[in-house]
Amino acid sequence: MFRPSQNLLFRPMPALNKLKIHQPLPLNPRESQQLLNILTTSFRQHLDREHPPFRSDNASWATRLSVEGKIHTQSSTVPRRRRNSDHTAHPTDQHMHSLLTNPLFSVSPGVKGGKRIADPMNIFDQAVAKGMMSISYAYTCLVGVKRKIIQSPVLEVRDGMQESGAGLKVLKWLLSSGTANDNEFLKHKAFGELLMQFLVAEGLQEAAWTWIKRALEGRPDIDKLTGSSRLEARQDAIRPLMLLLRAEAMEPNISLDNAYICLSRAAGYFKSSSILEMRPFLGPPGLFLVHQTIFGTHGPSSESSFESFLGLVPLISKDSDFFSAHLNILHPTKPTPDFALNYLSKHMEPTPESLRKIDGIAEARQSRSRIQFCLDTAKLCLETNRFGEAHWVMDLLRTNYPRQLGVKEENRQLEQARAEASSLELLERLSLA
Repeated sequence: MFRPSQNLLFRPMPALNKLKIHQPLPLNPRESQQLLNILTTSFRQHLDREHPPFRSDNASWATRLSVEGKIHTQSSTVPRRRRNSDHTAHPTDQHMHSLLTNPLFSVSPGVKGGKRIADPMNIFDQAVAKGMMSISYAYTCLVGVKRKIIQSPVLEVRDGMQESGAGLKVLKWLLSSGTANDNEFLKHKAFGELLMQFLVAEGLQEAAWTWIKRALEGRPDIDKLTGSSRLEARQDAIRPLMLLLRAEAMEPNISLDNAYICLSRAAGYFKSSSILEMRPFLGPPGLFLVHQTIFGTHGPSSESSFESFLGLVPLISKDSDFFSAHLNILHPTKPTPDFALNYLSKHMEPTPESLRKIDGIAEARQSRSRIQFCLDTAKLCLETNRFGEAHWVMDLLRTNYPRQLGVKEENRQLEQARAEASSLELLERLSLA
């Protein structure tokens, strides 16, 4: 009787595959999970190639200062937990080194010999007392405080910011000097972002709501403008709320509950407005939270705050069915793929080529958003033992986005596995004959 050799057991036989004795067998749960892992890994590798992380030409500010001997983190006897901020180049971090070399930090006004002052807020106090303080100097001082916190043994940056009290001190200056009588000071975007981070850490968000309310109350005047002036005025109206949401979502492991509540509170200022009137002002902040929910690494949210956010999705985008379907997959207590499967059956089969652009997503991110949507749907289907639907979603991905997923029709791992199985089965039949 003919028996298959050891090599044939593990080598696909293209000639025999052409016989196509029967249709390939459906994937079992283990194979489905393996396929999902392959597609997810492939997609992430493609994103890394297409959108590499930003790398500054100069070394990071922490590395440069340590090399120059201006900081001594390596010689510190107190271990410090490694943070994302140590490796990620944010716009604020890109300028931190140059700002901290400002003479304001190294030389005390009126002190000969260039005597250094350790605490940046001491410089702040001196500048305020002499009437020299400005938004730019205040920003530099806050950067210095945050720098010291990052280099300290504190485990959480937000805890260090809270203990510093720098936000309260700057806020008092803004109020006493009259600088906060309007929202012009927030046009210094880097200062507004950093100040809001300190205010959130210190529990002083109510000050921000004064600015948010003032900005949104001026929206009727925006309708009288046209062109670029109208666009700029809308950005000014949105800016305080956006800064607060970004500050609330700054820490990766903290839930987005406070951010969701902030958006709901802002929506309360539009009680007599229509959806079309609300969307230009709530859309960008809401889409920011959608992105943080889908792609961020935040802690689990409470059911009540998450559902309040879900209820605001129609105000965020005219394509609310897409965002609602994706958010329902990520529900903290009752995740369901039903809305996503319904959306995919209507809009992604058999091809996404005819799909119109999803409102609120940049052109370059359209495919990425749909792919992540499908991956999350397939994952939840597998977790809830809905293997047939998971396989259908993954087939949509492989058919519609082969380039983004790194899938090659002639050389896929799944097809190779099926060829192996078909070859073995054919050999068994021949041996029995």
